[in-house]
Amino acid sequence: MPLSVTPTDLQKRCLRLAHLIADQLATQQCDNGDFPQHSFYAKAFALALWQNLDPSRYVSNNIAAITALKTDPHDARYHREFIDYALDHAPDISRQTRAEILRNAPYQSPNVANWRILGLQTRQNGSIWHKWRAKLDWLYIRARFWRAPAFMDRPGCFSAQYHAFCAALLCDNPNPAQRKISAQASNLITQLCTPNGMPNLLGRGAGQSFGTVTALYALLSHGHLRQAETILFYLEQTFLMHGALPLNLLAPGPLADDPGPANPATPGWYSYNRHYDYLAFAGFWLMRSAMAKPAADAKHQKPAKLPKSLFIKDTTAYNARMCLSGKTGFDITPAPVLVTNGHILLPPTGGEEDFASLYGPKSQPLPAFPDRNTYARFIAGTKTANTVQITFSLAGQTGQRDITFNRDEIIIRDRFNVSDATGLQLFRLLVPNNIMYVHNNPTQVEFPGINARFIANYPIKITEKTRFAVTGPVRTFFVTGHATALLRIVWGPK
Repeated sequence: MPLSVTPTDLQKRCLRLAHLIADQLATQQCDNGDFPQHSFYAKAFALALWQNLDPSRYVSNNIAAITALKTDPHDARYHREFIDYALDHAPDISRQTRAEILRNAPYQSPNVANWRILGLQTRQNGSIWHKWRAKLDWLYIRARFWRAPAFMDRPGCFSAQYHAFCAALLCDNPNPAQRKISAQASNLITQLCTPNGMPNLLGRGAGQSFGTVTALYALLSHGHLRQAETILFYLEQTFLMHGALPLNLLAPGPLADDPGPANPATPGWYSYNRHYDYLAFAGFWLMRSAMAKPAADAKHQKPAKLPKSLFIKDTTAYNARMCLSGKTGFDITPAPVLVTNGHILLPPTGGEEDFASLYGPKSQPLPAFPDRNTYARFIAGTKTANTVQITFSLAGQTGQRDITFNRDEIIIRDRFNVSDATGLQLFRLLVPNNIMYVHNNPTQVEFPGINARFIANYPIKITEKTRFAVTGPVRTFFVTGHATALLRIVWGPK
């Protein structure tokens, strides 16, 4: 029997989860008001969460958080826009206390959409000068980051996570034009979301709770109740299974004491991200989701016309998501992110722009000469209704990958113009280590638990040496010693 998807029932479930997170934050807050491990904005969002839920229950936590916020150094890592936004939604913060916390801290204003919209939101509530500046901000955001129906994370780079955050930020904006754009962006989220409730499988931040909770809020605010319920159920099940809401829902293991690229036990690691920042952020947006009501001008639109860079294919056997443009490895999906039978068979790869990462060229599912430490580089991607074509370069030569999506089958063809294919690995598909396989036939690999199998026209090799995707450690499946090869991913009986 399906769970109810009336707005009232969804709001009650959001509120229940928000209370659980608020209590966790309260018990895990340090004596100095901060949280374990350095955090950027956990205190501010925890404060807003506690004050909105039950300020009398969290009096000592609120006092400690405010004290800690007042002593935060305003260095290059200070997240002014995020803290400002959280304080805007903390009802018991006085103007004087707010001034003492911010102390004229500068805006960071990095050239990414979500930071720009955060700055826009806080300025719209400020002085006449700030409101005028907000109008200029909006013109800049429209010109640089909005490519209907998608928000670009950075110019030319899409991230489903930060698209969702931008949509959520504009949901209840007093500006009708901004709410209209939020509605278009939210309509795209419904197409990006899988039936399992995963809305952010593409681009920077894939799988993180950050994009999942903001997608939930955007969908609730624009009346997409069925898709919102799948996300909420996904969050509830994750919390129930792990007793917490992990930073990355695709890699829900506990955060290591020494997280970072040198520690393979770091799950779904994205350089500077912090567990308590994301936990407080998630609790805050769940609290807001519990208060969300579909806007009076919310309208259900026809499915959005996908941007040229995005490819989505949904069948009864699988859900495939691809992004065919970007500037870094985590922007692009040269092999589809593939969800089947509730499992991620082919996961996203990831990383960050300015920091060392677990996710390097070795964890990109493109051809390579691993013995030479030479890996392919994505050049371009195009799409038709059921086919994606990818061009890549490797060792100074150009190669081609064609991916055809049928109802119960995906066909991948790799071609590389090389006279000597010794050591060349084609496909290099990444499969999470926790998905069991059977390899009795040299050209076939079966995945019994998800009723799927790989079938190639040459023997399939499997590298057990650990590579990393967003889900954590993965195995690499490839064909070697050939310049051209074909691999089918098939569902159903043999």
